[in-house]
Order: sequence, then C-alpha cells, then structure tokens
Amino acid sequence: MIFYSINLVIFIIYSLFTNTYYQDRRAYFWLILTHLTLLLGLRSSIVGTDTPQYVSFYLAQNSGFNGNGTLVYSALSSVVDHLTNGNYHVFLFILSLATVFCILKSVELFSGDEDLMFLSIYVYLTFYFYFESFNIQRQMLAVSMVMLAMALLSRHHLLGSVIMFVLAIGIHSTAIFAIVGYIVWFIKKSKFTFGVMAVLAALSNLFLANLLNNFSQLFDHYQMYTDAVLVSGGGTLLLGIFLLALVLIAIFITDILDDQAAGFTVFMTAIGAILYIVGMKSQLIIRMADYFAIYSIISIPQMVLAISRRFKNRKLVDLTLVTVVVVVGLAIFYYKLINNLGDIIPYSLNSI
Repeated sequence: MIFYSINLVIFIIYSLFTNTYYQDRRAYFWLILTHLTLLLGLRSSIVGTDTPQYVSFYLAQNSGFNGNGTLVYSALSSVVDHLTNGNYHVFLFILSLATVFCILKSVELFSGDEDLMFLSIYVYLTFYFYFESFNIQRQMLAVSMVMLAMALLSRHHLLGSVIMFVLAIGIHSTAIFAIVGYIVWFIKKSKFTFGVMAVLAALSNLFLANLLNNFSQLFDHYQMYTDAVLVSGGGTLLLGIFLLALVLIAIFITDILDDQAAGFTVFMTAIGAILYIVGMKSQLIIRMADYFAIYSIISIPQMVLAISRRFKNRKLVDLTLVTVVVVVGLAIFYYKLINNLGDIIPYSLNSI
C-alpha cells in the first residue's frame, strides 16, 4: 500500500511540474505513459487475482474458445510467444503498454483541452480504473480499446473506430455490449434524451442479468461471474451516486450537452453510474459498467470546468469542485487498497 501511495505522490508532483513548466505537452503524455506502463507491466505474476491465470494460459498457449481468449488476444499471445520464446514478462508488458496508451490517447482526443489531462489521469488512478488492469487486464485492455474507438469517432475517423471496436471484441468478447456507445454518440443530447436513457439504464437490471447469463452460457469462461455476489457493494453504490449527482448538476445548470463529445462522455458516465447503483451486487454487471464509467475520467474534468463557468467567482468554484473530486478519489483509492481489492498488494517486480 505504501508503494502505491508513494507512486501516487510522485505522479502528482511531476504532473504539477510538467503541467506548469512544459510548453510541449507531449512530454507530459510520454512521462505518464512511461510511469504507468512500467508500474503495471513490470509486476510479477503474483500481483493481481487473475494474473497467474493469464500467465498459465500464455505458457500453455491455451487458445481454445473458452481458454486463452478470443481471436485477437490468442493471436497476440501466439506471436509474442513465438518471438520471445515464451517469455510471459514481455507479454504482460505489451498488454500494459497497449492499455495505458489507449487510455491516454483517448483522453487526448476527447478532451480538447490539454490542461484537463492532469485531473483526468488523477481520476483514472484514484477511481481505481488503472488498478483494475492489475487484475482483469484483458478486459481493461478491451475497455481502453473501445474508448479509443469512440475517441476516433469523435474525430470523424469512422473506419478506424469500427476497426478498433472489432479488435476490442477480439480481445474480450464482453466488449460487444459497448456497442451501445455508437447509439449514444449519434442520438441528440438533451435533457429529454438523458431522461429516457437514464430510465432505460435503470430498467436494464431487469433483463441484463438474464442477458449476461445467456452470454456466459456461450462463453463459459465467464460463468464464474454470473452467480457471483459482491460481499460489499457499498463502495460501488457510493461511487455511482457521486458520478450521477455530478452528471445531474452539469446537465441541469450548464450547456455541456451542446458539445457533442462532452455530451457523449457525460451520457456514458451516467449509464455507468446507474449500472453501478442498480447492479452493485453483481460482479458481472459491475464489469459491464466499466465500459461506460471509464468515460468519467474525461467527463469529470469537463463537468467541473462547465459548472465553474456558471458562477461569477469561477476560480473559487473550480477549486472547490476539484477539491471534492480529489477527496473522493483518495477515499476510493485508499478504501480499495486497504481491502486489497484485486490482490495487488504486496507489489513485487517480475524476476526475469
């Protein structure tokens, strides 16, 4: 826990330094990419609940339908195994690099304001999305790729978006559920459509469990999560409430929905928040919620900026809202670390 805390402090210090003194923001991008990739990619095979299974499948080159994963993941595993003579450290590092890069590139493409990147990465770390990759690395890679697919769409690269989305499904088959993002992108963003979307997301709990159950029957690798009940869903519930409250404030007192990209990330964040709330006891639903809630790392800084602009004392409101996000993030970060969610403690480096 101390190790991760020190890394968080280091991240904050050099992030503030680079944000203040580097005119070339690319330096900030590459510093963050290097730091986060090294921490994630150089972990040993015992860091993360599912990491030993990833390593086991990789070493055995288990490419069955419900073994090492879907087509793209299996192909990547096979290529790395061939080129490195079965070195799983390289495989974990490549997965880590791809995941972090897709996230950072998505933030860069979606944001449109480089000054917001620090808060975005802070949310990515402290809301535990980054640390999920220490455990469910294959799914978080798919999450990051779907996010990049939508970021490419926001820049009018439709073909690239579709290709990236298909590749994400080839990494983790659950990514198919994130196709909802394309629907959200193309619908008109308004308070009315937000209300309709919120109701549908809330009601989804009535049929989503059955849908996911049928899905796990096809991909029996996910059967273990279908009946899994989270012992404590309180943290997830509070996170969902916080995200939804911030979304509601932004939608009803600002014009954030007038910006298509910002409106999209807000809608997706809301869907994720609602799924966190209504599905807080289902491990599989929570995992599906990550495909939507991940956009909070972009929407939160945008909502903070939009809300603060509505007040005369803009700087004070901005400082207050950022402070709230920082405190909430730290609370989530330390709560999950103390409970060692994902078994990422103790951290150790790989032994090559």
